[in-house]
Amino acid sequence: MKKILVLSAFALAALPAMAASTTVEFAAASGEKVVIVFSDDGTAVMNGEAPVAYTMDETAKQICSTVDGQSNCATFDTWGTDVGHTTPYTTTQGSSGIATVTAKTE
Repeated sequence: MKKILVLSAFALAALPAMAASTTVEFAAASGEKVVIVFSDDGTAVMNGEAPVAYTMDETAKQICSTVDGQSNCATFDTWGTDVGHTTPYTTTQGSSGIATVTAKTE
């Protein structure tokens, strides 16, 4: 679950300009699904758990975070902000899957 949280915190790399919040569903190749709400204050909440800080590099299409002392970055194939935008992602821990923007608030 921690690995999913870390990789999920990166799915937002699919979003070049942050809204007040952006919700992304990560469907890992392993079959697990995680929903993360990314806020423009630099925090992300997975399935209602405690917020985790993240950084985003639009040029590299990458989001990075540290959870329980473990760093991880997710790199996305494409960068998009629209609800419905779907893109493959891979993480530095070897996970992969599909990230889908499911909601945005301003």
